[in-house]
Amino acid sequence: MLDFTSPIGQRIQLRLEEEEIIWLTTVDASHTPQPRPVWFQWDGETVMIFSQAGAAKVRHIARNPRVALNFNTDEDGGDVGVLIGEARLLEGAPPPDRLQAYLKKYAVGIQDIGLTPESMQVEYPVVILVAPVALRGF
Repeated sequence: MLDFTSPIGQRIQLRLEEEEIIWLTTVDASHTPQPRPVWFQWDGETVMIFSQAGAAKVRHIARNPRVALNFNTDEDGGDVGVLIGEARLLEGAPPPDRLQAYLKKYAVGIQDIGLTPESMQVEYPVVILVAPVALRGF
């Protein structure tokens, strides 16, 4: 379990609860880091991300589950928050309450990309869970 009692830990926990976008970095077959912005939901233990089945990040995680998550910095390059963790592909659907929290958080975004909650789950059927094991920032 991560220690969120330090000043940086407290800031990262707040950002996990409030931010809309987090950057997920996986590693491809040639060991090149591949960062991408993703929507996410934090439940206090894991970060949940939905993905299209054929996405590169799914292949990368199947090969190498070590990932990094980071937030955008402020305009001066400060407020850095990075989490290192282990990702896994969830078999089946996430718990209903967790799915509802995600759908509520991104209700406007889902509509903005021309989907409904139901069609979003069809278009993005793969659930990625990241269990952070370390954090750093400044």
